Amino acid sequence: MLDDPEMTRRFLSIMRKHAERISRIVEDMLVISRLESGEANSLKVEPFRFRSCINDILERLESVIRSQNAEMHVIMPDESLIIHGDRFYWTQVLFNLVENALKQNPHPGLRVEIGCEENNTHHQIWIADNGIGIPSADLPHIFRRFYRVEKHHSQREIKGTGLGLSIVKRAIEAHGGTISVTSTPGRETKFHITTPKTLPRSAETA
Repeated sequence: MLDDPEMTRRFLSIMRKHAERISRIVEDMLVISRLESGEANSLKVEPFRFRSCINDILERLESVIRSQNAEMHVIMPDESLIIHGDRFYWTQVLFNLVENALKQNPHPGLRVEIGCEENNTHHQIWIADNGIGIPSADLPHIFRRFYRVEKHHSQREIKGTGLGLSIVKRAIEAHGGTISVTSTPGRETKFHITTPKTLPRSAETA
């Protein structure tokens, strides 16, 4: 069987995908362990342009975006908006939310919107898509570790570590913020993040 070059390539491809998934699980476990151990109380806080953070994650997801022919829209009245926070964790937040939107909605015609506005005291950030949505019964549980939404309505099994949204919630809370989600199946799912422009002292690097 292994003398067949095509069969060999298939086995190697399967092994590579499993290895990549195991590596992703390990990475996610390390991130969430740091967040839950209290290490997040000493975030590496620094000013950074939020748009550059968005650009980074869109570049990382470029192949998926192209393969699905998804439309990506960034809504930022101020392209030079600066956020004070831990860029590593903010990158994790944006990457996980956008990747989640793409994975949940593999069909053509997906539109994903990333937005950010600010007022005197807070940043308002959202990630929205026009995909299949999340059933109302699942909404209260989606930030739980390893929770998976039933996918019979998507006609496709979605593979992931089951930790992405849990990491998102804990990273936002480490920045003194909150995250919520609303969803109308078949129309829109929207994650809304509110974070203070000035971080609590407990979140700053000692």
